[in-house]
This record gives sequence, C-alpha cells and structure tokens, in this order.
Amino acid sequence: MDPRFAALSARLLERVEDLGGELARRVHAAEAELAVVPPDDLAAVCAEQLRLSLTHLSGGAVISTASTEANARRRAERGVPLAALLHSYRVGTQFLWESFVAEAGDDEHAILIASASEMWLGLDLMSEAIRTAYREVEAERDLRARRDRDVLFDALLGTDPVRIRQSADALGLPHRGRFHVIAAEVTAGMPVAAVWRHLPTERLAVLSLPENAAFPALTGGRYGVSPAYEQISQTAAALRLARLALAAGAEGVSHYGDRPVATLVASSLETADDLAHRVLGRLLDLPADDRDALLATAYTWFAEGGSTARTAQALFCHRNTVRYRLGRVKELTGRSVDHPRQAAELFLALETVYVRR
Repeated sequence: MDPRFAALSARLLERVEDLGGELARRVHAAEAELAVVPPDDLAAVCAEQLRLSLTHLSGGAVISTASTEANARRRAERGVPLAALLHSYRVGTQFLWESFVAEAGDDEHAILIASASEMWLGLDLMSEAIRTAYREVEAERDLRARRDRDVLFDALLGTDPVRIRQSADALGLPHRGRFHVIAAEVTAGMPVAAVWRHLPTERLAVLSLPENAAFPALTGGRYGVSPAYEQISQTAAALRLARLALAAGAEGVSHYGDRPVATLVASSLETADDLAHRVLGRLLDLPADDRDALLATAYTWFAEGGSTARTAQALFCHRNTVRYRLGRVKELTGRSVDHPRQAAELFLALETVYVRR
C-alpha cells in the first residue's frame, strides 16, 4: 500500500468519531429500513466500521469481519432486510471515498485513484460477512420455528382438549373440518398445505381439506393415509390408522382399508409372526432360493385370483411349474390352496411375510 495513502488514512482515523456520526445521519436518510435501529447504536456501528477500514488502510491489521458479522446478526434479528443492510454498507463506502477526496490535497488525488481498489475490496469482504451472518440467523430462526411447530404437533396428538385446540389455532388448523393424517417414509414429501412433523423413522402430517376438494397426489415414497375425520381432537386416533395403512401398504399411497388382511396383520405383528411361522412351518426353513420361489408362487396365485395360467405368466414359468410348487407348499405346510379354510390360513401367513419385508 502507498505510504502516502496510509498517511491520508491515518489523518481521517483521527476524526473517526465525528465521521461516524456524519455517516450515521447519511445512512439514516438513505435507508428507511434502518429506522428501527436506535440512533446511538447506528452511530457507534458506523464509527466502528470506519475505524476498522481506516486502521487497515493506514497500514494496520487486516480487516476483521467479526464486528461486521455481529452487527449483521443484530440487524437480522431486529428484522432489517439483508438488502437494506448491504445498501447501508455501500453508502458507507461511498461516504469514505468522499471523505478521502475532501481530505486529500491537490498533490494526493492521484494517490486516491491508485488506491481506490483497497476500499472496494473491504466492501466485498464486509458484504460477504453480512450474507454469512444473515444465513446463520435465518437457519437458527428456521430451527426454532421447526422446534416450536414440533411441540405444537405433539400436543395435537395428546388428550388434553384445551391444548389440542390451542395447538390447532397456532398451527392454522380449524377445530372442525375434513382432516386426514398422513404417515410416510422419512424421504417422502408432503403436500404444501399439510402441517407436518419429521421424526427419525417417519414423517407425519395433518392435512385439512376444503369441502369437496380432492385428496392431493402423493409421489416419491410410501404413504399411509387415515380415513377422513371431522374433529381435530380425533387426530391421535387417526394417526394410528395412518400408521397401520403405511405398515400394510406397498410402494405408493395406501389408504386405510385398502388391504384389510395386511392391515389386520400390521395391527398385531407379534401375533401374526407367530401364527405365520406355525402355518408355514418347514417352508421357511428351506434354502433361500427354494423358499422364496415357493412363497412368491403361492402369493402370486392368490393375487391372480387362483388362476394357474395368470400366475405362470406373471412369474415367467410354465403352468406345470406353478402346480408343482403349490403341491410342495401343501406338502410342507399341510395346507392346500383349494381348501377354503386352509387357503385363508395360508393367505394370512403370506401377507404377514410380505408385510414384514
């Protein structure tokens, strides 16, 4: 840095308090959004930022952005827009340049032109520090909002009618209407209008639909949807049904009641597991390839309405292969797909196996 420019900066540094007050008045006039900042606070910040810049330009330490970031955080927390604060710093840099011009003698003007880039580099550094601080404040604000929303959502699932109504009001949900609870995988999205809660193993949402509105399309994951209910106090009961629909469903959207047997299995998995092992018996002890082929054949046979031909087509095998495998299922389990009661037991056991996968 040119020593003559450093000397000029040092002369301005001696008047930094007065310059800070003058800059504060200019910033206040130029940026209405900063009217929420008390005048003495604005003057102190202006003097401090000028002091940092002039100390550096006079040959002192490299500009520290710590105070700039601290100031930006305070402004962000007071609701000052980012654009307004960045504009105030541009006003400050312009003011600093004009102060240099006014202070410089005729023989020093050429020095100013050669050294101007140093000032604008300082503005760039401060502007980036301001953006960083604003991003941090916004992230913290979003985190607090999510935590507050999660607490309200949890209260919605409680039993205290007063807290349920208060939570509904805070979340923007009516006390009566047409509601659905959605339970989904953690990676699944939720409708824009839904109030949702992200848990470690799932996402939950309450969706309030206007009268006669269609249920929104859900894509990109597995979803379980409760039946419609009318009172917000019924949300906890609806959540249980949504979770059962999710546990019983395949890929995509499963509404409660779409798969009654699978839903029944999901409602008591421990009992269903025990009965499935009792029904399928030795079949489950076969080597994996053999076991999976027999399970898939029996499951597909039921899915295809008991049609051997359609089962063979779905599994890309011969009809005789289907018959052979069903015969082995009967041999290993003691249950035939041709006997109604035995077929029902087999189907329930197979649903359990596939719900658990």
